[in-house]
Amino acid sequence: MKFVRLGDVARIVCGGSLDRSNSACWKGSIPWVTAKDILGGRINDSLERITEFGLKESASVLLPVGSILVLASMTLESVVINDVPVAINKDLKAIIMEVPDIDRNYLQQFLLSNVNKLDVRGMEWMKNGHATEMLADMNIPILPLEEQRRIVLILDKADAICKKRRATLNLADNFLHSIFLEGPILPISAQKRYLQIHNKMISIKEKLATELAQSNMLFNSLAASVFTSPEAA
Repeated sequence: MKFVRLGDVARIVCGGSLDRSNSACWKGSIPWVTAKDILGGRINDSLERITEFGLKESASVLLPVGSILVLASMTLESVVINDVPVAINKDLKAIIMEVPDIDRNYLQQFLLSNVNKLDVRGMEWMKNGHATEMLADMNIPILPLEEQRRIVLILDKADAICKKRRATLNLADNFLHSIFLEGPILPISAQKRYLQIHNKMISIKEKLATELAQSNMLFNSLAASVFTSPEAA
């Protein structure tokens, strides 16, 4: 398997900051993407928007559609692709592909699979000033485009299973909290029956957590089998 250095096939762009006290910079038409907007795999809009004047005042640039946005913390689901032109704040980096033979979705999956391999964690990853270098020095496994896209479909399906089970677990947790932890005090005659329901809900929640862990393990195993390190190749 061939590997290429990310910095040799892509341009890495830093985000910028913007004066919040200057009203001329805000409430425009340009999406201003921050960490709060990183909620899934794609970006179509943002909580805040800036003006053309604001863009000129910031160190950011208008990023083309299809850029890969990387959040400083590199947590789960923190690598997204923009479907509309956006500007980003200083907590993000953008990867702009400059070659046609690497699929953006494939690169996104590769970056997500390498989250736990980064040597620096959390905001320190950004604060230490080495974020751009770390991204640029990552070695990307190169396969034919058709194979890249087939791999993306497989990993997307595996990831969808993880997301559904994560959502179900969150729903069970919210249900448990709202019904049994925040509900009214029950009469003694009903407490035993509700305790049985509560314990059954706890058992279901534990089963869901186990299934989620197994799904995550499957996804990580699939990703690891695809994105072999240069040393192992």
